[in-house]
Amino acid sequence: MKGILPVPCRVAGYALLLLAVFVPMLMYMFGMVHDGNLVLVKLGMKLVIWVSLFMVFLAKTKDEDEVTGSLRLKAMKYALYVWGIYYVVVLVKAAIDNDMQEADNSIGIVYMVINVICWEFQLQKQRMERTFRRK
Repeated sequence: MKGILPVPCRVAGYALLLLAVFVPMLMYMFGMVHDGNLVLVKLGMKLVIWVSLFMVFLAKTKDEDEVTGSLRLKAMKYALYVWGIYYVVVLVKAAIDNDMQEADNSIGIVYMVINVICWEFQLQKQRMERTFRRK
């Protein structure tokens, strides 16, 4: 699976991710978040997180090749396995606590976060292996 977004989208995705996490907290500190707009702030935050994670994951790398594409696919597989385990654990914990709200709709965001983490790990591992093979 090749990257479909340009290389700078990766850095922009990380910048957007930081903004999506910290701007709502700053808004709350300055009294801009209240009961009337809490849902809109939460939805906006989730939307920006989704967009930024997809930007990071789908952006091309500087040295994009077949190996990088296979690493992106492998990261998706690993993230799906880890997400599945996480989801089962959350459901079991919710059943034990008798709280079904615990497994809410944010589970997809957790999957994408795990996806990006696996992707970055695989990419850094590939770079390290290339570096040490050349020497």
